Amino acid sequence: MLQLLSLTLAYDDTRFFGSVMFTKPNDPDDNPAVVLIDHADGPPWFHLTNVDPDIQDPTVPALVEADRIMRFLLRYTPDRIGRTSADFPQP
Repeated sequence: MLQLLSLTLAYDDTRFFGSVMFTKPNDPDDNPAVVLIDHADGPPWFHLTNVDPDIQDPTVPALVEADRIMRFLLRYTPDRIGRTSADFPQP
């Protein structure tokens, strides 16, 4: 289980970048999981990179949760990156 520690996004008219950090509530002294977020020119309109180069598997909990957060944010604010709600179909 992960807990959101920090979410930072910077936007301009059509692009964005940022990071999201997670901590493990049952192990608060462990280093936080950090995922970098960058704009992408095609769906899902963002690219995620785990700071730990050995853990890039998209099923890693930090990447899964970061993906879920970004899809949620962009579904409700597509205009922030020059898109429309049609670019973010509902599941």
